[in-house]
Amino acid sequence: MTMWQPELKPSSLAKYKQVADAIDEAVASGALKAGEKLPPQRRLADALGVTIGTITRSYAEAERRGTVVARVGSGTYIKQAEPGPYVMLTADDSRYDLRSSKAPAGPQGDLMAQALMEIAGDRQLLATCLDYQPETGLKHQRQQLADWLSGRNLVCSADEVLFTYGGQHGISLSLQATCRSGDTVLCEGLSFPGIALACQEQQLKCHGLAMDDQGVLPQALISACQQYNPRVIYLTSQVQNPSCVQMPLSRKLELIAICRQYQLLILDDDVQFLPESEKVSSFYLLAPELTIYISSFSKSFSGGLRLGYLVARDRLRSDLRKSLRASCWTIPPVMVELVCRWLTSGKMAEQEAWLTREMLARHRILQKELAGYPLTTLPYAFNAWLSLPEHWRAVDFVQHALAKGLLLRAAESYAIGRFPAPQNIRISLCAPRSHERLKQALLLLKQCLEDTPASDELVM
Repeated sequence: MTMWQPELKPSSLAKYKQVADAIDEAVASGALKAGEKLPPQRRLADALGVTIGTITRSYAEAERRGTVVARVGSGTYIKQAEPGPYVMLTADDSRYDLRSSKAPAGPQGDLMAQALMEIAGDRQLLATCLDYQPETGLKHQRQQLADWLSGRNLVCSADEVLFTYGGQHGISLSLQATCRSGDTVLCEGLSFPGIALACQEQQLKCHGLAMDDQGVLPQALISACQQYNPRVIYLTSQVQNPSCVQMPLSRKLELIAICRQYQLLILDDDVQFLPESEKVSSFYLLAPELTIYISSFSKSFSGGLRLGYLVARDRLRSDLRKSLRASCWTIPPVMVELVCRWLTSGKMAEQEAWLTREMLARHRILQKELAGYPLTTLPYAFNAWLSLPEHWRAVDFVQHALAKGLLLRAAESYAIGRFPAPQNIRISLCAPRSHERLKQALLLLKQCLEDTPASDELVM
């Protein structure tokens, strides 16, 4: 038995969830190893200054997530990890992929199979799902999503949520509901390419803003508001894509004050994976009247599961409903039911706990293989941001790596309009199908970094 004791930081999460999260993080970091016995509940309760009931709930939550196993009369032990990572049979072994940002293959297939069998046995539910539904979807499904979000520091009601076909669909719907042809949309100067594409399709002007290591610069936002009279600003503030910086609370409050002054709406994109304990308060929590919150299960669960959601209040939600109805009428309730069952049964929490451990293991590989290189990332994030040596330009380096069998993405791919792109590349840690494959890809990347541009790659 180990006298393990977590350090609980100030948080709005329930204490029992904080302890369960701490167990997951300790397992991921190696502080708690498979087979180790957790402290007796009363002893840990006394050490943390909480009730024994809180620790009982914490251990039960950890067991529900699959992190621990309780043995009657013996205690609670860290569970043996499943063999993994899981192998994707469709993986192309001819190239090393550090370009695709998607959830690694894990227990998703088993969870899908189980949920499909459960739904197949519920004839009444199937009959309901086969009928036309309003654009808001089934009420019990919206309530289940709202309950899950409210337990994750994003308190909302069932009337505030709408389902979408993933995050990109959510972006398009949000722009359709808030903008008209010719309007200006602001975003980070380096941003998810989907925002530029959505603006182009809706004949909107997309303008990128200057950033620092905390996100969009307040003065850049003020200047753009005065010059362009924009309608909305699109931000990826939890894990900025592609730079991997996280916007602190102080910067969010500065931007909210500016948005209020200029009546600017915020599209808060939170599709990138990050454990809830690592997140900063969302724009929706801080300024719900100004914000449309956008997220998706496709990124953190499976790309083929095209399901996302929007959270908005009052008039914004009413406008989003109209856009959803015009776009596709509604989202298939069978697909929504799959996810809602995982939310209510704890299976989604198990998937997130597995993904947290998996990404921490992959970050350890990154830190070992690229030690000393200028990297920006966040613990558990899918991506890392690498500044290239001075003799390399990013677009040339990507082509050089491609010739060696390595897929990468240059900063230029994320530059909005003519925003000046730095000489950086984004590295995806989640694309390789195994830890060994990731290690080999990073070793090849290091070899490429040590190369010099060939003469035919130089501009004369």
